[in-house]
Amino acid sequence: MRVLFVVWPGPAHLYPVIPLAWALQSAGHEVRIGSHHAMTAAITSQGLSAVALGDEAAPATGPGKEYPEAEWEKLERVTETLALDPTQSDPWEIFRHFLLPGVWDFLPPGAAPQDPRPGVDDLVAFTRQWQPDLVIWDPCWPAAAVAAAACGAAHARLLYCQDYFGWTLDRFAEHGTLQLDDHPLAEAVRPVAERYGVQTDSELLVGQWSLDLLPTGFSLPTTTRRVPVRCVFTPTQTVVPQWLYEPPQRPRVAISLGLSQREFIEGGWEYMPHIMEAVADLDIDVVATLNSVQLADLDHLPANVRAVDYLPLNQLLPSCSALIHHGGIGTFAAAANYQVPQLVTDLIAPVPMKYPVATSTAAYVSARGAGLTLDIESSPDTMRKQLALVLGEASFQHGAKRIYEDLLAMPNPADLVPVIERLTAQHQTR
Repeated sequence: MRVLFVVWPGPAHLYPVIPLAWALQSAGHEVRIGSHHAMTAAITSQGLSAVALGDEAAPATGPGKEYPEAEWEKLERVTETLALDPTQSDPWEIFRHFLLPGVWDFLPPGAAPQDPRPGVDDLVAFTRQWQPDLVIWDPCWPAAAVAAAACGAAHARLLYCQDYFGWTLDRFAEHGTLQLDDHPLAEAVRPVAERYGVQTDSELLVGQWSLDLLPTGFSLPTTTRRVPVRCVFTPTQTVVPQWLYEPPQRPRVAISLGLSQREFIEGGWEYMPHIMEAVADLDIDVVATLNSVQLADLDHLPANVRAVDYLPLNQLLPSCSALIHHGGIGTFAAAANYQVPQLVTDLIAPVPMKYPVATSTAAYVSARGAGLTLDIESSPDTMRKQLALVLGEASFQHGAKRIYEDLLAMPNPADLVPVIERLTAQHQTR
């Protein structure tokens, strides 16, 4: 069987793919990973074959780009029509502020079917030549479903976060006046689907099935067909630093605020001095995986803090008693795999452009008793007390073990290979 993964060009989108890609390759299947040219080195460094797509001189930018005025006005009208109550507004806001701009990197709004799209055109050309049996695609690159349909391959999404796409489509389906064609995802995909003679329906937008990396209780409720698979943390590796050889002499706390956040979201680090003030007076060692931009507002580092630009969490977390992080799913999974209690840096009051998954991650971690929401708008003293509580109460360690058991209850990637083989045979049309 030939399997093509299609990945939006960002580390947080690549890493969740690696364990499943290797499971399929180890089972004897041919595997390729398609993404923008900027990702080829990262893909091949994982021992997998890369397919370079799109315009090398035009990298993806994701969230934060300027919206075309007409598209923003249209989205505002749709938002008013949906009239979501406050408990439901977050998924829609995350979809339109964070995820839709990533889709638009390769499916620009307002394009006609005849307009060239380098990334999509390269992808369709490759699938027609290589003839994959299955395309597993990133929710932020839905044109991969068009490429699969154009060559008769089965196709499925890999959900590395909550299914905001499927959730918003369900809200449209429930609404009396909004139709599938009105959904921004359908509007983005339709021109390229017409270009290659493919019908735009719900299956094209959410896959014939979805591989879901989130444990039970974390996922948004949707009507899409989901197949659970365990999220195995797979970072880029470096040489283990010598100072990590010896176990810490007092509790060690890690701070990791995500590669994606510092790569695609400008600013927003004003709270760093408050976190550093919070940890400075505690009898702990702190390892902060932060770069110079994230530390720019600091006059100096506290004596108990060591800052490193990058350190794989699988090297750091086995020696840690707690992790402060931004709520990213990969970072969450790393802490869960090492049974480390978590403090998620969510904002209590919603603000534009906050990190999209922090609230849902914080809610799940708190519900399982594995940590707390770290309110980064509070005082350093409040944050200090929260951290001291997580370090001092054994119940948080028990909660971290519960989350680890949640992951263990899910099929690992190798166990899932026969299921994927069977679903592929059922759905491919070639």
